[in-house]
Amino acid sequence: MSYYQGKRRGFYIIDERFVGRSIEVYTIDGSKLMGLVDEVTNHEIGMLVENAAVIVSRQAIVYVVTGQSDVHGYGECCDKEYVLDEDLIGSDADIKLVNGQDLNGRIVKISRNEVALLHQNKAYVIPRGVISYIKILKRL
Repeated sequence: MSYYQGKRRGFYIIDERFVGRSIEVYTIDGSKLMGLVDEVTNHEIGMLVENAAVIVSRQAIVYVVTGQSDVHGYGECCDKEYVLDEDLIGSDADIKLVNGQDLNGRIVKISRNEVALLHQNKAYVIPRGVISYIKILKRL
């Protein structure tokens, strides 16, 4: 158990519950890292990638791809600090990232710092800081 567990809960979707799970991390420099999550903190994610320890700064992450079942439950969000809040869970959306990339799917979880989008059989966890805008296509 991490010392920061209670503090981090609600801020991030990718938290200590991901330890031991396989994820793909896409970074702002264009790298793709595939591996197992070993440790999660407020500022970094430790992974085992091809038998090497890799530490990824959360600020460098464009998005994380994981299994759809890895993103479940209710995410605490924002107490009306954001327009994008829990009321939009279940909505179909197009997300434009600051690097120009588009992601689309159904919003399935929202936390203070991340948004999870379901597309086909994958979940995309996107830091709010790399979202340029979100177009809500269909609201439930």
